[in-house]
Amino acid sequence: MRKIMIILVLFVIAFAAGALVTYRLVKQDSGSELSSVAASNTAFTPASNQPLQLKTSDSPVGNPGALATAAAVIEPSVVTIDTASQQTEWNDFQQPLQVTVPLGTGSGVILTSNGIIVTNNHVINGATRIMVTLYNGKKLPGKVIASDPVSDLAVVKVDATGLTPATLGDSDKLVVGQWVIAVGDPLRVGTTVTSGIVSALHNSGLPPGVGGELASYIQTDAAINPGNSGGALADSEGRLIGINTALKSENGGFVGIGYAIPINEVKKVVEELISTGKVQHPWLGIAFTSLNSQIRQEYNIPSSVDGVIVGGVDPGGPAQMAGVQPGDIITSVNNQAITSSKVLELAIVTGKVNSQVNLSIWRGGNNVSVTVTLAQEPAMQQMQG
Repeated sequence: MRKIMIILVLFVIAFAAGALVTYRLVKQDSGSELSSVAASNTAFTPASNQPLQLKTSDSPVGNPGALATAAAVIEPSVVTIDTASQQTEWNDFQQPLQVTVPLGTGSGVILTSNGIIVTNNHVINGATRIMVTLYNGKKLPGKVIASDPVSDLAVVKVDATGLTPATLGDSDKLVVGQWVIAVGDPLRVGTTVTSGIVSALHNSGLPPGVGGELASYIQTDAAINPGNSGGALADSEGRLIGINTALKSENGGFVGIGYAIPINEVKKVVEELISTGKVQHPWLGIAFTSLNSQIRQEYNIPSSVDGVIVGGVDPGGPAQMAGVQPGDIITSVNNQAITSSKVLELAIVTGKVNSQVNLSIWRGGNNVSVTVTLAQEPAMQQMQG
């Protein structure tokens, strides 16, 4: 028994000694590794003649895409327009001083190589000084040739040659869903390209204060912000198809609804502005809306009568002079049945000043024929956007 106890004691002593040696070896080895890492971190210096070997390629992008190509085509034709006005202020000695007050920034599009530029009327409205910045950064003073508040378009001229004019497309061939890009200088950040589609094609005027009064508008979801006004809306080949003019928003920011004036409308207005200095806008002088069940019930209009109801007549306007009255139901224009308000709107905006339109009217159960001579629409102020 004594021998067994001695053997067990010796075994325990031997095991403890071995474990201690092992612990010390592990601790020593671990310490060596940590010391090595620390030494490596503090002592590392980059090799002066050994550049970092990264896998790179300096070949051009094989296919940047149609929109990138379109942007490269239209961007050199888009300019930034800064406006200012001269105002009189009085100093402490009650002496008048002429000061220059900045008005804002918009965009424009070059139409001819010798410096004819189209923009929005609200971009240059009230300006006495205009500075045009080209795509290459060159700044040139601009002069307003003529402007039209009704269509919200203006023509500006800079003294230059060899500019890059935009190639004009055909806005009558646009289809909903096709890709477009908007180019301008939004919020003074510099020339910017945004993309989207043609969201809708409107064959009638926009709500009051949103834009000018023309026969049609292009609606797009390409981002349009303040400063984009007067800039380009282009198709996927970089052809100019519209002039950006307004956005619809409840908070002043872009929400996906922007409007552009179709280039075919722009061409007509610009040509008139350059040749005569003004644009003729036919004016009937009434406010009207399509019939609905509530109006029919209120005015006792039978279901067999279709057309638009006259809500108001402008005093001294063409319609009043011809005998049109509030409450009249216009059933046809130039022998074309009026199935919606758009029919009458198009008949007006596509007519000519001093030309006549024949209206068929239902008034209190009687049919009346009226001939109205269209007049020039009075100038109107457009809201800036």
